[in-house]
Amino acid sequence: MKYLTWFKAVYAVLRIPFTVYYKYFHNYHYKKYKPKNKPFILLSNHNSDGDQFAVGVAIKGHMFYVASEHILRSGLGGKLVRLLAYPVVRKKGAEAKSTVKDIHKRLEQGANVCMFVEGNRSFNGQTGWISPTNGALVKHSDAALITYRLDGGYFRTPRWAKHARKGPEFGHVVNEYSREQLQSMTEEEITDIIRTDLYTNAFDWQRKYKQRYKGKNLAEYLETVLFVCPKCKAIDTLKSAGDIFSCTCGLSVKLNEYCCFEVQSDDEFDFENVYDWDMWQREYLKNNLDKLKTEYIDKPIFRHPGQTLNRIKVEKGVDLINTGTMELYSDRLEITSEDNSRRDVFPLSDIAGFSVTKMMRILFSLKDGSYFEIKSDIPRTGMGYMMLYRYLTGKDYI
Repeated sequence: MKYLTWFKAVYAVLRIPFTVYYKYFHNYHYKKYKPKNKPFILLSNHNSDGDQFAVGVAIKGHMFYVASEHILRSGLGGKLVRLLAYPVVRKKGAEAKSTVKDIHKRLEQGANVCMFVEGNRSFNGQTGWISPTNGALVKHSDAALITYRLDGGYFRTPRWAKHARKGPEFGHVVNEYSREQLQSMTEEEITDIIRTDLYTNAFDWQRKYKQRYKGKNLAEYLETVLFVCPKCKAIDTLKSAGDIFSCTCGLSVKLNEYCCFEVQSDDEFDFENVYDWDMWQREYLKNNLDKLKTEYIDKPIFRHPGQTLNRIKVEKGVDLINTGTMELYSDRLEITSEDNSRRDVFPLSDIAGFSVTKMMRILFSLKDGSYFEIKSDIPRTGMGYMMLYRYLTGKDYI
């Protein structure tokens, strides 16, 4: 591969400061691991923006990383990432055929590849859905497979949180599978071992190890992940302030340093943590889907001002389309300009893929191949839009 020596040299040099930082300033605990087989695909779960560094300092040898295309659009930083790391590009909210092709090409050239297989950081602490296409990718790659699991990162930097916390993070290799082992397995069996090796529930882990994660304003921006009130059942009436998360109906809870809830109001409250609440709101929405479809044709389920709609030119930049208020109805997504002079309407049936990056930036593609992002000037849920898009179009949210 052209310039592979350059990328390996850069990787080796940068590993030194990142190792020092993650070990001594990030409180990261791991054992150095030397892979037995090359080339390899390393698959890991994903809980923080720095997971690539946490994995990189633990694994001996060079790896190319699969990265979201929005990283390469971020000005000078994107150019530096391309120059120093040359990642495999992944379009979130769109088909991944070109990504798979590029991974196979790198492996054929003798390089190793690392990918965070969920494609997204966890919002609720549980490992996300792992597509069976990953089993097919590994099966047809003629490479070894390493599975690596990270724990504690969800509490250090919750995806929904405004502020990071201080506390430990842990990483370890779960398994390494040789080409010969993988050749004897079906695609389905490979998918199963990936899901088993990488599954974790942060709150089950927390009950076992009881680690404290200190910080300020621990509940702030919880409304980006929790948006249905268990008391009054209203949607998008929950707000955070400091350590307190409350609804306009009076329900109030405090989030403590173990990322668990302490009820503050005189209400019955059955949820210990974010995961419990999120699982409840998913079931509530699915059980009330018929009501959502009939009652929200002419009134919005969600309505948020301060939104910017851009058309994405992959790896090149964006074109501004509209700024104003975003509304989700049972059959469409609308963005109306602040002066009401422009309205962009996207029928849900025309949307081919829908995803969320960072805390709340929405990415979606249409069936005609066009690709968009929606940025927000205010804290609002992105996960809620994605969840309801999937439920309203007959898909599960997993």
